[in-house]
Amino acid sequence: MKRLALISDVHGNYKALEAFLEYIEEHPVDGIICLGDYVTDSPYPERTMELLHKMRETRDCCMLRGNREDYLLDNVGNREGWKPSSANGTLYYTLQHMRPEDLAFFASLPTERELRIEGCPALYLCHGTPGRVRGNVHEEAGLKEKVMEALDYPYLLGGHSHHQEIDRMYGKTYINPGSLGFAVDNVGRRAQFAILTGVSEKWEAEFLSISYDVDEYLRDFTESGVDEIGMTLNKAIKKSLVTGVNYFYRCILAMEARAKEMGLDSMTEAPESEWEKTGERFGL
Repeated sequence: MKRLALISDVHGNYKALEAFLEYIEEHPVDGIICLGDYVTDSPYPERTMELLHKMRETRDCCMLRGNREDYLLDNVGNREGWKPSSANGTLYYTLQHMRPEDLAFFASLPTERELRIEGCPALYLCHGTPGRVRGNVHEEAGLKEKVMEALDYPYLLGGHSHHQEIDRMYGKTYINPGSLGFAVDNVGRRAQFAILTGVSEKWEAEFLSISYDVDEYLRDFTESGVDEIGMTLNKAIKKSLVTGVNYFYRCILAMEARAKEMGLDSMTEAPESEWEKTGERFGL
């Protein structure tokens, strides 16, 4: 029998990552599977990186990169011109805090792979869906069914949606551990992950949701200076952490629609005044 911890979407929440590591210290596992999105959208990303590097050194880890790491790698040297703003300020802040060795580590990770554990059924790992790092089975109707029908493995592990779920179809099983650092559970103040227990015939998933020091973490947003850089989306992140409602995604959708109304090519072209109006609309 094997016990594996499964995490995804840390999003720089080092407090949630600390709580997870304390949990598995008390409840030992044979290894950790990490499905990506380790940083961005949070204060002090170097603290998250320090924990991740230590975890890799002391535990058996299988790690993927997610779309947030791709964003950083695609913008080395700030080629895309990120700046303090609601549109990309949190990304800009994170990029300024990444060391060359952190980016090299991200670049070394695959976005998907198979994983075979002796004595257990094979697993296929991805951040979003196979072939699409941003594939979101929670938001795109029919995507999960299409992916699972084509899957050549008995189990698919995916993240990105920030929703814990297990689904069985076409004789196969999809498992999503939710988000460790940015849980969308309509509760808030919790860190989500899963424990997989494997034997020769199957893997069983136990979904967990544990508390961490959210109040101290929220203070970091102001003390780090990221509030002044991330602006409206920073406010959305903080409200999401407390409520478990994805105000970050709601703001993105609203601003994409507003940019289209204004005849802009992208929401990044929208003035800050429009972001402020969206923030007021969502009570940020």
